Amino acid sequence: MAEEQQPFIGSEALASGSLSRYELRRYYRAIMPNVYFDKRVAPSLRQRTLAAHLWSRREAVVSGLAASAMHGAKWIDHGSSVELIWHNARSPSGVVTRDQLLLENEIQLTTPERTAFDLGSRGRLGAAVARLDALSAVTGFKAPDVAHLACDHRRARGLRQLEVALDLIGCGRTVANGNVVAALDNSRWIPATPDADSGAEPGR
Repeated sequence: MAEEQQPFIGSEALASGSLSRYELRRYYRAIMPNVYFDKRVAPSLRQRTLAAHLWSRREAVVSGLAASAMHGAKWIDHGSSVELIWHNARSPSGVVTRDQLLLENEIQLTTPERTAFDLGSRGRLGAAVARLDALSAVTGFKAPDVAHLACDHRRARGLRQLEVALDLIGCGRTVANGNVVAALDNSRWIPATPDADSGAEPGR
């Protein structure tokens, strides 16, 4: 199997001599500022996530749906925005930044628990439950650990929805089913919480 192509920092490639300026312009395109990728290939969510991390000078923590996908969760839309916890509000297209941390010493990816906190408290209830279910299948995060985060951050948005979503996945049912998701979304239990693509900043 061919090795998956990876994005790279253009200035580093030029400085190392691995590419000339002509080759960089001819064969690659910038998918983030100073971050390049083969122009013949449409980057996957994973490749866009790696590119966004490079754009942040390798300093950001990947969170939200992108972190869930990197943890191995299925059923993630490849067109999803890449969420980064990083202090830069002027993000390129397809990237959402948040200057916010809930745990210390996070490196590159939010923990499964923090990722679950993000996914369960945003968007519509049905989608939140399906995303938590997919993440739980590959990481086995514990709902009480996520609830503990919520207790420490009572001013964050979407905590009531997070509580309901955690209770639903705790019932042991697989909910990554279109009919179940639609039923939850139409139940009107809880108003939808702004998600990453809305640009809304969660409370601290």
